Amino acid sequence: MRHHNALSIVLTVLFFFAFSTGIDAASKQRPAKSPKDLYKELMLHLDEVEQQAPKCQVSVYKMRDALNKLYSHISGDLTDPFNNGGQLAVPDMEKGAGMYDRANKLRDEALKKELFSLVNNHVSVGYQRAQDLVFGDIDNRSGYVECVYTGRKLKTSGEPDATNMNIEHSWPQSKGAVGIAKCDLHHLFPSDSKANGIRGNNPFGFVNSASWEQGGSKTDGDVFEVRKEQRGNTARGLFYFAIRYGKNISDAEEATLRKWHKEDPVDELEKKRNDRVQNFQNNRNPFVDNPEYVEQISDF
Repeated sequence: MRHHNALSIVLTVLFFFAFSTGIDAASKQRPAKSPKDLYKELMLHLDEVEQQAPKCQVSVYKMRDALNKLYSHISGDLTDPFNNGGQLAVPDMEKGAGMYDRANKLRDEALKKELFSLVNNHVSVGYQRAQDLVFGDIDNRSGYVECVYTGRKLKTSGEPDATNMNIEHSWPQSKGAVGIAKCDLHHLFPSDSKANGIRGNNPFGFVNSASWEQGGSKTDGDVFEVRKEQRGNTARGLFYFAIRYGKNISDAEEATLRKWHKEDPVDELEKKRNDRVQNFQNNRNPFVDNPEYVEQISDF
C-alpha cells in the first residue's frame, strides 16, 4: 500500500507541475509561481518520496528525469552552471597557489574554520545534474565507470538504469546529506546498486565476520568495510563533508577513517577528480590537496 501511495504522489506532483502555471496565471486570488520555483518544490517532494519509500527508487528516478526534461523545455536546465554563452556561470577559484597559506599554520578548530571559509561558497549543481556528471564525466574513464565498492565496471556515457548502478552518498542522506549536501560531488561516487543498498547508512569500519563480501568490500550488518582501493578516497570525502556542513564523525568511525587515509594515500586519479569537481562545483577538497591537514585536526 505504501508503495502504491508513493507512486500516486509522484504522478500527482508531475501532473500538478504540468498545469499549475496556467492555473496560477488564471487565478486572481494568488500570484503565479515561476517554473523555477515549481521545479524546486517538486524536486523536494520527489526527494521525500525517495526517502520514505525506497522501493519506489526506480520510479522516482524516472519521474525525476521526466521532470527535468519538462523543465528544460520551459526555461532551460536549472541545475547546469553554464550561462547562455556556454561558459561556466561561476569562474574557477581565483585564490591560486596561495589559497592554503593561512591554513598551513593552523590546527584544530582554527584550521576547521579556515577550511570552511575556503569550501563553503560552492555551486550546487542539483541532484540530477550531479548524477549525470558522476557517470558521464567525473568518474567516467574512457567510457567506463567503476563501482567504488565492488570494482565492477560498466560501459556507459551517462547515468545508467538505477537498478544497475546508482549514486552512493558516502555520508548517508538519512544522517544529514540533504539539500545541497545531497548533491555535493566531493562525497558522491558511482556504486553497484546492490552493494549500495547493502551498505545502506551503516558507518564505516573494519569487519571481522562478513555477512556479505564482494570485490574487497564487506559488511557484518553493523559496519561497512571499503575495499583498499577506495578507502582513502572515502575517508577524505567524509572529512570534507564534516568540515563543509559542520557535522561530527563518531569516534569509532573517525579512527577507522584515519587509518584508511594513511593506508590509501592520495594518487593522481584522486587529484584529477578533485580538479574535475572544481570545474563544476567551484570548490576543492582540502584533504586531497593537503593530506597532512588530517593530522592537524584532532577531532572531526
